[in-house]
Parts: sequence; C-alpha cells; structure tokens
Amino acid sequence: MTYTTPPTTPGVRLAGLTKILGGRTIVDGLSLAIEPGELVSLLGPSGCGKTTTLRMIAGFLSPDDGRVEMAGRDVTALGPEKRPSAMVFQNYALWPHMTVAKNVAYPLRVARRPRREIAERVADALELVGLSHHADSRPARISGGEQQRASLARALVQRPKLLLLDEPLSNLDAKLRVRVREEIRDIQQRLGITTVLVTHDQEEAMAVSDRVAVMNAGRIEQISAPADLYRAPATEFVAGFIGASNRIDSLGLGSGEDGVHYVVRPEDIALAEDGIRACVTRVLPHGHFAEVALDARGRELRAYLSGSVPAVGDEVCVRFDRALRYVDGALDGAVDLVSERIAG
Repeated sequence: MTYTTPPTTPGVRLAGLTKILGGRTIVDGLSLAIEPGELVSLLGPSGCGKTTTLRMIAGFLSPDDGRVEMAGRDVTALGPEKRPSAMVFQNYALWPHMTVAKNVAYPLRVARRPRREIAERVADALELVGLSHHADSRPARISGGEQQRASLARALVQRPKLLLLDEPLSNLDAKLRVRVREEIRDIQQRLGITTVLVTHDQEEAMAVSDRVAVMNAGRIEQISAPADLYRAPATEFVAGFIGASNRIDSLGLGSGEDGVHYVVRPEDIALAEDGIRACVTRVLPHGHFAEVALDARGRELRAYLSGSVPAVGDEVCVRFDRALRYVDGALDGAVDLVSERIAG
C-alpha cells in the first residue's frame, strides 16, 4: 500500500495579507497565488515577514487585514486544525518520550481515527520517508536528518492538501541539507502536493522550487522561476540578494546618470585584449573556476574566471558581456556585449 493524496489538491491564494506586531508592520498587503501541485519558496532576509506569512497561511496567526483562500474557500477565520494543511517546524517538535511511529501517529490519535487506519497510515508515511526501520526508535537515537524526515512523515500522515515547511533544514549541516532537500523535493513531486517553503537560504530555494517569492520589508519584490529570478531580477534589491553581483553607476565606471545603476554578474566579466584596466587584488580558487577580485579605477569588481587565471598584482583588461540596467531601482532591461561601448 502506498501513500496517495486526495485527487483534489488545491492551490492557495493570499489577498492583501497584513500583520502588525509590536506596533510594526511585519507583512504589508501581501498577495500571492500558488498553483495546485506547485512548490513555492518564500525567501528573504531575517525580519522580512516570510515566517509570519507562513503562520498566517497555517492559521497560527490571524491577519489584521486580507484573507487566505484554499481551493477557492476562505479559511481566514479557521484555526489550523480546521484547515487542509500540515506544517513541518524548524525544530522538528518531536515528543522525546515517544517512538518515531507514535510521534507520526499523534495527529491521527488526536483526530480519533480508528486504530487500524492509524497503523496503516503510519506505516505508509514511514515507508514514504524511508524510516520504516526506525519505527520503534526514539528521536534522541536517530540523526538530525532522520528526525526531520520523521517530522515530515507526521505532516504527511494527515494527508494534507497543503504542506507548509518552516526553515526545515536550518538545523542540519551543509552536506545533509543538500540530501534532505532533494528527498523533500522528490516526495513533493511524487505526491503532487501544493507546498510552501520558508527559507533564508537562496541556494535551497533555487534548487527545489517551481517559483521563488523574494520578500523585503513585508512585501514580495518578485516571484519567478529560479532561472528567471537570477538572470532578470526585477529590482536592485533582488539583484543584490540573489547570487553575487557587481553594482556600478556607469558601464565606464565613472559617474553615472541620476537614478540609473548597472548590475553585472561575476560570470559576465571576462578578460579582454582591451577594455577597462584593472589590477588583481585577490584570487580564491573554487575548483573549476576562480573568484577574482579586481580594482578597476578605484572600484572593486568580482569576476568568476576559468582557464588561465591571473595572479594577484597582475594588470589586466576586462570587459562586461552583459549588464542589467536599473532606473530608480526597477529593471529597465539587459545590455549585452557592452564591452564595445566602454573600451578605453
């Protein structure tokens, strides 16, 4: 017997969500539509409102304004136990005196499901996350990654239509985070379950999401597929937050126009026979490429170079193969092969 979700997995719609805590607006008129079966990450710096947004979706916080809809139904006034959602918490929240199986069974026991049904559903959930062999173990006797999978099984055993993940990997080491996030994404895709993930780790969000919503000061600055988010960030904030970037006032590195800035990704800087003269100040090897810091007319640039890499102290010429132009903080378009315009 395998775990299956109900055939009518809904999407989620947030309309004008606002939350004020301690006299400060934490979430400010946020609206977002999530398609059925989609995994959307809420990504942003600490204090941007992403966890508060997730808690309003879950029903643990009531919005001061706006509404939460699931499958077209307004659930804003419903408590978490009455919503078709389940949450995986950052700290796992496992009962230390219970076995893994009993932890997973807990929400079904609270719901007073029949004993035989509980046993079958717990077995299915543990098999799904690869923890059948630890059914009788207590949380202290299993690894952090296994504890996170137990917490995930406890959410999935409820057969929710919406899965909510609150920084689920933050307590794991770097290598384990990669493995567990791949497992979570695989399970999410196999079940086709609508999922909202909160994270401050951009690599994590970019690796597992269908779309990423970048939040800043309680609002969504941009929501896009990961590749689009990186190559065409809609605002200067997103450009600076996602990946490494060089922000300059002018493609010639001199004084620029008022309110106009350019963002150049490190991989879009290349060595050239002519162009902008620069001095290499630092070289950091990264295996198949090197991160090279350059002093170009008093401005620091960061470039990702492969092949023949210059040494610290070398004088080189560089070109910009692509730049993003921003006017008053908003993307105005990409400029390609700009080296032809800045030689000298």
